[in-house]
Amino acid sequence: MKFLLSIGFAAVYGLVLRLLFVSGNDLLQVMSVTFLFLVPMLIGFLTILLTPAEKTTSGTAAFFKPWLTSLVLLVVTIIFQIEGTICWIMVFPIFATFAGLGGVLAFKLRKSRTTDAGNNWQRPNTLNMSLLFVMPLALGLVEGEKASAPQELVIQREVTIPAPTAAVWQALTTSQRVSPHKRHTSLATLLGFPNHVATTLDTLVVGGKRMAYYEKGLYFEETVSQYQPERLLALRINANPDSIPAAVMDEHILIGGKHLDILEDIYEVKPLPNGSTRLTLSSRFYINTPFNWYAGVWAHYLMADILQSELELIKKTASPRA
Repeated sequence: MKFLLSIGFAAVYGLVLRLLFVSGNDLLQVMSVTFLFLVPMLIGFLTILLTPAEKTTSGTAAFFKPWLTSLVLLVVTIIFQIEGTICWIMVFPIFATFAGLGGVLAFKLRKSRTTDAGNNWQRPNTLNMSLLFVMPLALGLVEGEKASAPQELVIQREVTIPAPTAAVWQALTTSQRVSPHKRHTSLATLLGFPNHVATTLDTLVVGGKRMAYYEKGLYFEETVSQYQPERLLALRINANPDSIPAAVMDEHILIGGKHLDILEDIYEVKPLPNGSTRLTLSSRFYINTPFNWYAGVWAHYLMADILQSELELIKKTASPRA
């Protein structure tokens, strides 16, 4: 029972900090080193600190028990729509790992302060503990957005389509609705990214407007920036974050927001000797976080997944058997 109470108390502490960070009028950033590294360490530290010593007898147990606290926090914030599922899936591995490290620190501290074989130990004084657990607020205010750094990335995917170039070009440039049987099930859609449902193109010239519509009211306005008939189509992406429904994307992965934006898509069409066509799609986008080394891995994988889905859709449309 005391172990469950320690998990509950530590989860409440994490939830309070999450609410304070989200209500900080941009002074406190959830996408910060403070929140994603220090806060889980303190959650793990508190979990083990409050757990009876006889319930945690090894460093391994101290490392993994805070994962339960992290899981409780995950479930609660998703149920009450404080955090999005896709964000938690991306951040949970690193969040739980640092919570585990905090648990190991608490275990080592308790072990070093144990005074006898009965596991009695000298607890840190209340003032020191209070200062420790309000530290994220102070450090978060100091950090703000200073640690964030924009980084531009390019992802490219290609597909071979058993159809002539003219058919592929028509499938790429013709306004159409996407029937359900042509949709490609991908990791991105399984994680909640809406399916592509329709595309419209007003005129196929530089400056022409293409609209890409997705489920849940999501849409992107795209402007033709380069155009070579049956060879190349470049689209400058205009993602207006204010037009994206809150239920579609969490604020931290909002396309066009301060952490992620898609800048340009380039389609290249190349005929092959056997009568097939190679279609290549390159996407240029940027991420802006204090930990691009980690966010970039997820961004690369999810963007590649989305691009592949778009190519598969065109392939099904252009293929004679589609």
